[in-house]
Amino acid sequence: MSAVQKSSVNAVKVFGAGLIIVATLFTRQIAAAEDETDLHYSVYLGGLYLGSIEAEVRQGQSNYSIESAARTNAAFKWMLNWFATGETEGLISLDKFLPRQHLHKSTWNKNVRTVFLDYAKTGEVKVQKTTSRVDPPNKYTPIDPESLANTIDPMTAFLTMSNRLEKGMGCNIQMPVFDGHRRYDVVLTDTPPRYFKPSRYSVFEGQAIGCKIDIVRKGGFPADQDYENNPTANQDIILYSGAPVENGNVVPVRMRMSTQFGMMEIHLDRYREGPVKLVSRISQ
Repeated sequence: MSAVQKSSVNAVKVFGAGLIIVATLFTRQIAAAEDETDLHYSVYLGGLYLGSIEAEVRQGQSNYSIESAARTNAAFKWMLNWFATGETEGLISLDKFLPRQHLHKSTWNKNVRTVFLDYAKTGEVKVQKTTSRVDPPNKYTPIDPESLANTIDPMTAFLTMSNRLEKGMGCNIQMPVFDGHRRYDVVLTDTPPRYFKPSRYSVFEGQAIGCKIDIVRKGGFPADQDYENNPTANQDIILYSGAPVENGNVVPVRMRMSTQFGMMEIHLDRYREGPVKLVSRISQ
């Protein structure tokens, strides 16, 4: 593989991480039976358009569902083609989001991977996986089966975070997450808010809440990487959330992640809440 191809593959891996972090960071307290919001994000790496993320979120008084999709820029298809979809369904009890099923499917060129997670009321998590790629033994760090109990999927983790922001509780929380491949803790801490001026890249302008995201690896990560001594392994991830319209939903509006390829930024460029629809100038 050429240096250009290898760098592009690594960049898309970073994009995949952005999908996990951003595609589902959304919630709202509602009085109606169900609320639906559509979000669309554009992803840039070092100023280069890398791809897009979209999410459709439905939330009722006692249940929620999320559908998301992410894809690389079509201009990269000659080199690589990555597409991923996700679905989560769960219950809401005492302001807690409890997943019941989570499905994630990704296609990397000709390699297809599918993960289905089923959550029991006892906290047990059942995993079903299919893949067209065979990895060598010991490629990834082991996962302690007992550490999966009472974990949540990435989508539910960030619904929990958004719910805290909606209530003015701040970001400070630690959540156990399992995405079917990796077991990790998401640690969120408050960071200073930021004011965003009008931009052709985004539909949001105004003051946004800042959250710093740290990932504590527990298992399922590449075994040949020394994360403690690798300066590029732990990127600084800052997520900003706000309401694009007055009295609207608090949603992620911008994310910044420093990488070895430069700064990755994710902009909210389309937003629909009921009859209200916003589209950035660059997306028109």
